[in-house]
Amino acid sequence: MKRTEVGSLKIGKTVTVHGWVDTLRDQKSMIFLVIRDRSGRVQVVIKKAENPEMAAAVEGLLTGSTVVVKGEVKDAPQVKLGGIEIVPISLTVTSRADVSPIDEKSGLDLLLDYRWLDLRDEKKLLYFQVQTAILKAMRDWFVQAGFIEIMTPKLNGSVTEGGAEVFEVKYFDQKAYLTQSPQFFKQMGIAAGFEKVFEVGGCYRAEKSFTSRHATEFFALDVEIGFIDDEHDVMDAEEAMLKYVLKQVVKTCAPIFKKLNIDVEVPNGRFPRITLMQAYELLREERGYEVPKAAKGDLDPEAERLLCEISKEKWGSEFIFITNFPWSARPFYVMRMDGNKFTRGFDLLYKGVEITSGGQREHTRAALEESCVMKGINPADMNNYIQFFDYGCPPHGGYALGLARFCAKVLGLPSVKDTTFLFRGPQRLAP
Repeated sequence: MKRTEVGSLKIGKTVTVHGWVDTLRDQKSMIFLVIRDRSGRVQVVIKKAENPEMAAAVEGLLTGSTVVVKGEVKDAPQVKLGGIEIVPISLTVTSRADVSPIDEKSGLDLLLDYRWLDLRDEKKLLYFQVQTAILKAMRDWFVQAGFIEIMTPKLNGSVTEGGAEVFEVKYFDQKAYLTQSPQFFKQMGIAAGFEKVFEVGGCYRAEKSFTSRHATEFFALDVEIGFIDDEHDVMDAEEAMLKYVLKQVVKTCAPIFKKLNIDVEVPNGRFPRITLMQAYELLREERGYEVPKAAKGDLDPEAERLLCEISKEKWGSEFIFITNFPWSARPFYVMRMDGNKFTRGFDLLYKGVEITSGGQREHTRAALEESCVMKGINPADMNNYIQFFDYGCPPHGGYALGLARFCAKVLGLPSVKDTTFLFRGPQRLAP
């Protein structure tokens, strides 16, 4: 099949274009057909008197139908679509579309019901082109930095994060769980001697959350690094990666950002790092805001939004690390400090939303068993994990970055639904 994409058409060339019907204007003597592919749109002009069979073939075609057009690319300065048009030699209708069940006034739920039609919006194609560029830049950075990419199981015999937020599945004659996180497996990669590992994979959380940032199935970048001094080595690595990624994406996606009319800032200076207690104080001093979740040792969405505002004002950074989360608010495997009151755990906030959770991990059996007991977990139930540390494992730490959240913030979009190909939530399991 010889095909020319619309974005590479040249005047004077005879081309074969495959595309979707975008609009059709049927006038007295002529038909103006705009067809599009992923690279752009072009006008096809059919003179009825000269091409009666062709005119009959496209009669009544609706938006979304597909066609193959062979013709000559002509100079047409009056045409807004690049100043060119195609005068067809032949035209074949390869698929006729029905009336679309969605339009620009449709609500979000209906758009998600017909997501494959919703994604025909040119802007949404651009969103996923940017997401592809982000993922490529991430993978490039990790490979250049000597990381090994791993692919871990999504069916597990035990619960990673603890609690009830897991999907239980029948696995032959026993119970299994869809992975909440590849946490244990990426730590196994450190114990195995890989030293630096990363993965992009699916995670599953049985949370009945109906927010713009939550999903029951999402994809995350997971990273683990061995032979660290403390959690700041992990933060250093994430900061370097994100600076590289945004620099590359701004360069490669410049035409897309121009079409979308958005500016993406490439960070220059260091990301600020403040403790959670300092964050509470900063919110009180700068915004007069008391965090409702302070008693639980956490931040609420409003606090995250305000902290990013303050970070931008005080330090010129859209990113800010929050460190030293309380032991009560972190999983059992995060390293304890200060008499077990705090941990070496951190979050990274970007443009008002937490995009990363990470920290240094405990790396000895004794510490992990003690942590389990303190959290009310039977250490024997975690032995498949704890045994990784019986044969020597260096100090290590890592993080997980929510890809849909990060991409939504890069693009200035309100919800992870916008940057998730097919969204899964408490009430959505189709298409």
